[in-house]
Amino acid sequence: MIGFQQVLEQIQTYIKGVWIKKRYILISSWLICPIGWLYVVSLPDTYESSARVYVDTTSLLRPLLRGLAVYNNPEQQVSLVARTLLSRPNLEKIAREADLDITARTSAEFDAVIDGLRKNIKLTSTRDANIYTIAYTANNPAMAQRIVQITLNEFIESNLGNSRQSSDSAEEFLDQQIAEYEERLEKAEQRLADFKRNRQNVLPGGSGDYYSELQSQRNSLEQAKLRLRELESQLASARAQLSGEEPVFGLANPELSGNQGVSTQYDSRIASLESRLDELLIRYTNQHPDVVKTQSLLNQLKEERRQQLASMSQAAESSGSYSRFGNLGQNPVYQQMKITVANLESEIASVKVRVNNYQNNVQELEQKINLIPELEAELTGLNRDYGITKSKYEELLQRRESAQLSRKAEATSDDVQFRVIDPPILPNRPSGPMRVVLYTAVLILGFGSGLGIAFLVSQINPVVVSYQQLVENFNIPVLGSVSHKEADQMTRMNRRRIWIFATSSMMLVCGYALLTGVELVYGGVPRHLLGGWL
Repeated sequence: MIGFQQVLEQIQTYIKGVWIKKRYILISSWLICPIGWLYVVSLPDTYESSARVYVDTTSLLRPLLRGLAVYNNPEQQVSLVARTLLSRPNLEKIAREADLDITARTSAEFDAVIDGLRKNIKLTSTRDANIYTIAYTANNPAMAQRIVQITLNEFIESNLGNSRQSSDSAEEFLDQQIAEYEERLEKAEQRLADFKRNRQNVLPGGSGDYYSELQSQRNSLEQAKLRLRELESQLASARAQLSGEEPVFGLANPELSGNQGVSTQYDSRIASLESRLDELLIRYTNQHPDVVKTQSLLNQLKEERRQQLASMSQAAESSGSYSRFGNLGQNPVYQQMKITVANLESEIASVKVRVNNYQNNVQELEQKINLIPELEAELTGLNRDYGITKSKYEELLQRRESAQLSRKAEATSDDVQFRVIDPPILPNRPSGPMRVVLYTAVLILGFGSGLGIAFLVSQINPVVVSYQQLVENFNIPVLGSVSHKEADQMTRMNRRRIWIFATSSMMLVCGYALLTGVELVYGGVPRHLLGGWL
């Protein structure tokens, strides 16, 4: 509590010291405020013109042509143009269209004009919606409006121009690449044609490579040999059966074992099973289940045929006639077996021709075993080069079609549309400078500098205002205090000084209020009233 009381007493001492040196506040405020206010009044008026434009990047054609046409990202395109709008070339173009270059006589003055445009042109955008605001501040309201209009036109034309230029550049590049790949494709086709023409008599036929062709021919040869062995086995079996048949039916009473010329219902089945058994014996042994099963069925059919022949023989003996067993002429079974033998011999001859052909092909390929792989490797390289070039060529053709479709879509309906929300208008009231803020700053500066000077002087040349200062600063004991004999006169003098300080301060405050009111009501002090002062 004692420390806080000491702090308050110290603050009071500082305030009393400043109050004693209040004349410095008057001097400083009356030197700074009038001069500062006069300077603020003399500042030229500035006029700001602005325009707002909405950039619509949604297009109905984009979802309809998705996968068919190529579109750039319109939002990135607009953002890039906005960032580069205040570049040197664009600012020079704006300056020339606004006739600002006429006022510049040297390159340095023209650079100053460009720098002024860069500082005064403001381009801002909203984060959510594509709304851009262009503002410009100038001493001439008409010039401010004109600069904003030119900048707005440049912003719109740059976006549209970049889109067209990008599309044209893409098509030009694609045309160059297509011509280059077309030339390379023709050369690759010519090399491939020359190679095939010169090596066609050496290369094996078919679409496979050499080793695949050789293996295919070997497999075909093995299959043909296997088929030949099967046919030869069938032919041997057929000839054996043919030798056991009689060409004609006999006239004597047939015995059970000699009635081979009489046809029964089991003959065709027995012949089929015997042929099947021969095929199985070629591939399997006698103990194979299929061979055993076929042999058992064949024996059963032969037994049933023997029984039928026996019954037929008994019936023939009782009647004395063989007419019921068929014609006594030629045996049809014998003739059928002869036809089978002839067919087998013919098929064996054709299979032998195939075997010889496959053998010749295999021998020919084996003779070229060192040459063919090198030729096939060279052909594979030519085909690979040709395939890559052809695929790239076709892909470039598709890209060019997409680019042309995109350009036509852009020509039909702009992918980016600009809608001016607020066009630039001619400002009627000046937008600056902010004289009220400047008046306030000058007032604060005047009184603040005076307070600072008074405080410094009070610390450099202190005045004792209480006995506590004597005790604290000089460590002198104070026994008591007496009044000044001219205390009344000093009181009247202090009152007069207070009245002077208050009056002068009030005059400055009234001057500040007057200037602020004129600024707020009339937009500033009329310029013709300042003609004699400026």
